[in-house]
Amino acid sequence: MATKVSIIVITYNAKDDLKECLASLENQNYNEKEILVINDASTDDTLNFLKHYKTQTSMEMTVISNERNLGVAGARNVGIQHAGGDIIAFMDSDCVADPNWVLELVKEFKHKDIAAVGGSIFDGHISNIWELVRKGHDYVARSEGYVPFIKGCNMSFDTNVLKKYMFNDEIKYGYEDLLLCDYLIDDGYRILYRPEAVVHHKHRSTLRRLMKQMYLRGYSSIWYLKKRKKFFMYKRHFLLLCALFFVLFSKINKSFLYGSLFLFSVASFYLLLEEIKFNKKTVKEIIYTIPFRVFIELFHFAGAMAGLIKFRVLKRK
Repeated sequence: MATKVSIIVITYNAKDDLKECLASLENQNYNEKEILVINDASTDDTLNFLKHYKTQTSMEMTVISNERNLGVAGARNVGIQHAGGDIIAFMDSDCVADPNWVLELVKEFKHKDIAAVGGSIFDGHISNIWELVRKGHDYVARSEGYVPFIKGCNMSFDTNVLKKYMFNDEIKYGYEDLLLCDYLIDDGYRILYRPEAVVHHKHRSTLRRLMKQMYLRGYSSIWYLKKRKKFFMYKRHFLLLCALFFVLFSKINKSFLYGSLFLFSVASFYLLLEEIKFNKKTVKEIIYTIPFRVFIELFHFAGAMAGLIKFRVLKRK
């Protein structure tokens, strides 16, 4: 008997992306699957679209609408509670899956102690500078093998294991997938990266949306680091924080201004090293986008500062 896979898609005001996303799931070369779409209290016409799509498709599809917005982790937990498959896979509504996506994920669960399998996340069509800035940032690993984490828009789990852990829904956006992977690794499970399991991820196409995304991820990063009892913020953010303090003292002594510029340069160098590590941009693209990358990182830093105040200074959950 074939392994049944429950595919959970979380959506919030993403009606324009859903048609292509769901069509790619309908065209999977794997029959034993069910699709659970969690409409996380969308305020656009998403629900009507889903109701209409369900009447037009032959695949097993369930639509669940949350009365209030629960965020990514909370909405995923709703999907998990309704899933009936042996494996639960996740893909975001702004993603498109290759036809063999599910098939390639399922192959790897035959290995002992495998609790989770993730795949490659390719960039969607890139049409402007903001999409180009984020090119390659869904990096997991260079080759197939055991990894410490997988990404939320292309991940799958043994259902029995996942229902034991669930996602931590204390925060609405970001790092819930990484935290879950940490807990699995801590308890002796293995996570496998399967490059042949491919989805294509569309990046934020406007500066406003990208700024919001980066701010929220910066905010969530402090929550995650606190949960894991790690250094209170990312090293590059710490450098930016020190640079900010140095600017405040620059009126007393100009050497502080030079120190601030040096720290800012080191933080920017960290970003450059990331781009090289991701290995998805050409040298020309890296040179062209790095100033914009540094600019966007400032919003990541701003979110981290907000998270620092809430989770570290005020010590709130």
